[in-house]
Amino acid sequence: MIRSSVPANGSSSQKKIRGIQNGWFTETATMWPGQRFSLALKNYDEENSILYHKRSEFQEILIFQSAQYGKVFAIDGILQLTERDVFTFHEMMAHVPLCSHRNPERVLIVGGGDGAILREVCRHPEVTHITLVEIDPMVIEASKECLKIVPPETWDDPRLEIVHQDAAEYVEDPTNHNRFDVILADTLDPLGPAESLFEPEFYEAMHAALRPNGIVCTQGESTWIHLDLVRDLVSCCADIFDTSEYATTSIPSYPCGQIGFILARKGDGSNSRTRGCSVPVRTPAFQKDLKWYNSQMHRAAFVLPQYVKKELNAPDVNLTGRIRNVNEEEEDENGEEDDQCFLRGCTIQ
Repeated sequence: MIRSSVPANGSSSQKKIRGIQNGWFTETATMWPGQRFSLALKNYDEENSILYHKRSEFQEILIFQSAQYGKVFAIDGILQLTERDVFTFHEMMAHVPLCSHRNPERVLIVGGGDGAILREVCRHPEVTHITLVEIDPMVIEASKECLKIVPPETWDDPRLEIVHQDAAEYVEDPTNHNRFDVILADTLDPLGPAESLFEPEFYEAMHAALRPNGIVCTQGESTWIHLDLVRDLVSCCADIFDTSEYATTSIPSYPCGQIGFILARKGDGSNSRTRGCSVPVRTPAFQKDLKWYNSQMHRAAFVLPQYVKKELNAPDVNLTGRIRNVNEEEEDENGEEDDQCFLRGCTIQ
């Protein structure tokens, strides 16, 4: 976990703020070496553009007013969202899986303390219960007080239950098994406290937490710089779920302007083929209120460049049913099938 000099549970008393220098914010991250993304503060004014800067028990939280991208939210020096392009990622992450499920009554949001995913889920009248698991209460505090990218009433939706707990521990709890129709893992990059959310055990736990035909959608990184990680995640999910697919969207403020999603579906326990997520089964009644998502964008998200398809061993058409990507089951020296997931060697039940 990245440390900083900001006092825990208090505003920074020092002028120096990670990533801020000479009127600019520049990301400080190790996951995309050799490149950095910068945004100018409004009027290049550090004193008046910093809206929120505190350190919680878990991380450093920064919100500032930028010159061109509106309010910007960063955690541990890594940009999480901007007002200007937040809808591109969050509309797709929410509506692609929700519109791929015929009756998504119970939804689990992992992370998402900024409220952007929550706002999109709340648009669906079919959803009867929303559980938001955010380990850091200060993220929600900062979002309500300063970020304010969602209407205040979003946080008062009677369907909403907020749980401040480690998400991995939450989904591993047997009382949460077979409970959710859709799980949206709006996680940070696999650094510090979010590392456990990229391990096979977490995906196995999410599988157990889903009802039959349930769908998981997780943040899937960029194919431009993390294609190996994308391949490993898609392949590991193919060993755990009945379907495993990768979808993509563009977002200017994320590394390389592109981010993806891993969408995986649990079967219903029968021998029938499980439907994937590349074709929507519902059209949102609130389509006119959206800025990015529609049924055409839904389908297009699964159309991948040739170099990505080759790496993922993706079929020319996204097939429904179990997808075997990179690592097909192989026989060991004794002629027996290897049932170990190659991602940290998790055992597939």
